[in-house]
Amino acid sequence: MNPQVVFKHFEALSQIPRGSGNEKAVSDYIANFARNLNLKTVQDELFNLIIFKEGTSSYENKQPVILQAHLDMVCEKNAGTEHDFLKDPIQFIVEGDLIKANGTTLGADNGIGVAFCMALLEANDLQHPPLEIVLTSQEETGMDGAFGLNYDLFKGRRMINLDSSDDKVFTLGCAAGASAIFHIDADYQKNQRPDGISYTINISGLKGGHSGSDIHLGRGNSLRILGHLLHELTYDFDFVDISHISGGMKMNAIPREATVIITFDKKDKDSIIKTIEDYKKSVKELYRIADPDLEITYTPCENPKRFFSQFATRDMINILMLLPSGVQNMSLELPGLVNASNNIGVIETLSNEDDDEEIKITSMLRGSSEHFINQMSAQIDCLASTSDVCLEFIERSPAWVYNPNSALLETAKKCYQDLFGEMPTLEATHGGLECGIFGNKLPRIEIIAYGATCNELHTPNEYLSISSTEKVWNFLQSLLKELD
Repeated sequence: MNPQVVFKHFEALSQIPRGSGNEKAVSDYIANFARNLNLKTVQDELFNLIIFKEGTSSYENKQPVILQAHLDMVCEKNAGTEHDFLKDPIQFIVEGDLIKANGTTLGADNGIGVAFCMALLEANDLQHPPLEIVLTSQEETGMDGAFGLNYDLFKGRRMINLDSSDDKVFTLGCAAGASAIFHIDADYQKNQRPDGISYTINISGLKGGHSGSDIHLGRGNSLRILGHLLHELTYDFDFVDISHISGGMKMNAIPREATVIITFDKKDKDSIIKTIEDYKKSVKELYRIADPDLEITYTPCENPKRFFSQFATRDMINILMLLPSGVQNMSLELPGLVNASNNIGVIETLSNEDDDEEIKITSMLRGSSEHFINQMSAQIDCLASTSDVCLEFIERSPAWVYNPNSALLETAKKCYQDLFGEMPTLEATHGGLECGIFGNKLPRIEIIAYGATCNELHTPNEYLSISSTEKVWNFLQSLLKELD
């Protein structure tokens, strides 16, 4: 596959587990790779890498260029897929022009960006200014790597971010992000009705997707769907207890699956099943276009020894029902751009710092400006105030505001037109990029984001275009040659 200089690195990266928070091995691998090329390499305690390469002949004294990608990937897999993201390599499947993975996320987000950087570091036949390659950690879980960088090490004030996913588009702005986390005391109660009937309910078959780039597609959120079903069951019947609930894997991935265990009186069995079937029919009709493979199944299971308290159950269902979900505001200036959204990403039961068990619900807010983040945060805070729960907000990343007077952008547009005979599309994204952090830390920096076409990010359906990878590689070589 061409370009071989890029794909050999992408394949090597796929052999190294690199889920968010597990970047040491891949960081060490690339650090050794760079040092073997006699390149100055800085690796910090977060396993970020900054690698410096001198400019080629006649380019030595030009202004440096920063190229940026992130080391980590989202680890998602299909139910039934046997894969340990802590030790197993990603298995490639090539179908025509596309590279996919075998039942897991591919890691092209952002492994292909890292592979471009490694190919540039290794190349000795290209013309380019001094390069400052920065590869960050923990981008997918909070951008901790980018926040923790030593920005005093950078001389460059023009940057190419390689964490974009459409080879026809230059991304020139991104949304701000934050996370909202609810902590609900499970307050378990002993099972006083051992003669009840218990069922495990599973929601599956949803497409999921990236909570930034796919949030506007109207796909189902398994946690919101489960919240609606639990509301119907607990509203219509006097005794429906819950002993377990889980769903979603990452706050920035639209959840595809969810599971709950319910217990109820024997006399209500037929009515409970009818309620589930009626809801299943209506929700499948609702998502017949966006998520035609949605399924709700229920199977008998052993009666649990304890249940969530009625108060914990009430608070949990209220949050799943009332927490903003999906698109909250669309731009009137840029058609198709989402201004504000919230993704209910994960629900889990776990022990907290005091060894008490809690139900934890995590969602991710995105806004094209701080106004939208503040507006949704206030709404979520009001929701929390109606319940006996603990709510915390964690800032994720600032917005990256479009700069219409960028010389880097003008050069990039000219190179693109010269190479491909057309102009690129200029867009802002509702996704989060580390560009906002760099923009805040490095005054007067000019940034564009560009990358090979890859879709269905953060899902096991993720794929990368081979021909697009070659297109982006050709563009990067041309752009670096043209930069003064």
